[in-house]
Amino acid sequence: MFPVKRLPIRIVPSTAVGQCFALVRSFSWSTVQWAKKAEQLDSEEPAAEELPVTFVDDDAESAEAREVRIAKLQNKSRLLPQHRNMLHNLLPYEQSQSWIHETVKYKRMMLGRYGIDGSRVDPRVCFPTQKEAYERAEYERVAFPFTLKQMMDANETEQKARKARIVAREAEIARKLEKLDQWTTDLNARIAKKEAEARAAKERKDRLVEEVRRHFGFKVDPRDERFQEMLAQKEREDRKKVKEAKRKEKEEKMMEKLQKKTAQLEADVEVPSGETTK
Repeated sequence: MFPVKRLPIRIVPSTAVGQCFALVRSFSWSTVQWAKKAEQLDSEEPAAEELPVTFVDDDAESAEAREVRIAKLQNKSRLLPQHRNMLHNLLPYEQSQSWIHETVKYKRMMLGRYGIDGSRVDPRVCFPTQKEAYERAEYERVAFPFTLKQMMDANETEQKARKARIVAREAEIARKLEKLDQWTTDLNARIAKKEAEARAAKERKDRLVEEVRRHFGFKVDPRDERFQEMLAQKEREDRKKVKEAKRKEKEEKMMEKLQKKTAQLEADVEVPSGETTK
C-alpha cells in the first residue's frame, strides 16, 4: 500500500464562524429585499403627477389648474409676479403685503398710475378730510398772512425802489465820470510834484556832498566821521535857508493879500462919497 500523507487540520475559532454566518445571512436578506422591490415597481403604474407635462391627462385636470399651468409655462422671463404685473401696467399686488400698501400716499399713487378700475382704490382718498383741510388752511394763514393783492403791491413798491436806487447810482457814476479828467490831471500833477521834490532832494544832497569835499580840499570817504559831521552841519544850514525862504515867501503872500484888501476897502469908501457929491 502506498503511504498516505496526512494534512494538518486547522481549527477555526468559533467567533470567526459566527461572523461568516452573519455575513451570509445579511447578504441573502438584502438580495431578497431588492427582488421584492423590483417586483413591486414592475407591478405599479406611474402616477399622473410624476409624468412629464406633455403626458398629463387634460380631462382629469381642472380648468383653473390648467390655466395656472399654462400661465406658468408662458412666463419665460422668470420675473416675480409683482414685477411682471408692473411690466404689463397692472396692479403689482392683489392684496396688501405690507403696512405701506395701506397708507394714503401709496393708494393715491396707485390710483394715479393705474386708474380707478386698475387700482381698485376708492377715489375719495385723494381728497383731504375735514381735519386735514382745517390744518392746511391754518398753516396757510400763518405762513402766508398777506393777500395776493398786498403781495403784488409790496412787490411793485420794491421794484420801484430798486429802479430808483439804480438811477441814483448811474447818476452818481456819470457825475464822477465828468470829474474824471480833472482827477486825472490832479493826480498827474501830484505825481510830477513828488518826482520834482525827489529830484530836488537828490540834487541838494549831491550839492551838499560836493560842498563838503571842497571844504576838505581832497577826496574823503563818505563813510568817514568827519565827512558825516560836516554833511550833517551843511544839511542843518540848508534846512535853515529853506525854512527862511518859505517864511519870506509866506510873508510876501500875506503882505500881498493885505494890500489887496486895503485897496478894496479904499475903493468901497470912495464910491459912496462920490455918489453924495453928485
